[in-house]
Amino acid sequence: MKHYSFALIFAGLLLYSCGGNGTSNSTGDLSRMDRVEIKDQRQIPVDSVIEKIDYIKLGKTGDALIGQVTHLLFTPDHIIVGDADQAKAIFIFDRAGNSQAVINRLGRGPQEYQGITDIDISPDQQKIIVLDSWGDKLLTFDMNGNFLNKQTFTPFSRIVKWLDPETILIGISGGDNPELDTYTTKEDLLLFMDSTLQFKYSAFPNRFNSDIFKFDPLVVKRFDDRVLISVPYSDTIYQYTSHGIQPRYKLDMEEVDGIANFGKDMTNEKLRQIKNDHTTFPHIYVESDDFSLFYLSKDKIMFPVLFNKNNKQTYNITAHQSRTALGEYILWSAFSHKNQFISVVPAFEFLTFCPDVPGVELRNEIKEGLTDEDNPVLLFYTFKDPE
Repeated sequence: MKHYSFALIFAGLLLYSCGGNGTSNSTGDLSRMDRVEIKDQRQIPVDSVIEKIDYIKLGKTGDALIGQVTHLLFTPDHIIVGDADQAKAIFIFDRAGNSQAVINRLGRGPQEYQGITDIDISPDQQKIIVLDSWGDKLLTFDMNGNFLNKQTFTPFSRIVKWLDPETILIGISGGDNPELDTYTTKEDLLLFMDSTLQFKYSAFPNRFNSDIFKFDPLVVKRFDDRVLISVPYSDTIYQYTSHGIQPRYKLDMEEVDGIANFGKDMTNEKLRQIKNDHTTFPHIYVESDDFSLFYLSKDKIMFPVLFNKNNKQTYNITAHQSRTALGEYILWSAFSHKNQFISVVPAFEFLTFCPDVPGVELRNEIKEGLTDEDNPVLLFYTFKDPE
């Protein structure tokens, strides 16, 4: 089958760009990489890959209610929920879902944020870091919601990940940014800073024309202790490790007429045509300890592919054939913890009518005591290979 490519193949993206006193420490260990073959095969019902479902009801949080979960992080003792869009607050729960604290500091003061751009936790899992791009600062809080520290960071940034006690990763947007003129590699999208936000080194040069593409040029996700890095509309996902940035997944989409690795010669018109006629990977994905779930797209229709990280098998799944009360919610998953995928379901969803189908008993158990003004419910899905 003919395979097309439009510029800038990222075969050599394992190299760091060095600036300041930073040095490259990337090794490109290909033995870590999983090759994910996207096959032209029948779609199987999502019910057939669900082994069990657990849940946590997020408890009451006073006047501040969770509207949309944009961030979800776990420590041994806490669940941290970020709502950057509606409540513009951070909610701290214990592992049973009982509210412990709310960080609700919208404002312009030194201990306040103008908006929540990103959230992460410290390596010792005792502190929360909040990136406020509008206020050009990083704020640090403890797990009781108390303010600890403010650091100023000027270049417009969209991503923060606290990698280790000495390294904080900052992801910036593409395009001209005069505030980066002092950096040796101003075209790079990832800046690795020390704990005082002094520049160490950088990586991932921007491969897109930011005047044409209207999406973030880089995707960085945390799944427990793993930080994955990728570029939309490419075929490779990378992982940050103590040895550098290494390839973690490479999607082979040839069998489904896929196109990847777009570059600066791409235009919106070309992109629309390719997305209509071919399979693309916009880098919507989630992974647990045992499985990864990749969402591919063709002609504006998303289809999920489940990958078993142990036996390297792929399964094209569909929710349209779900015959259980909670099966379809798995495709809402944007988060994970350990070996489970997590879907965030608004409380009012459980108050609607549900027919007498498998799983309705668990749904009714969750529904008990809920009102449409309660905080969302977290559904934890454990997957299995289909029989």
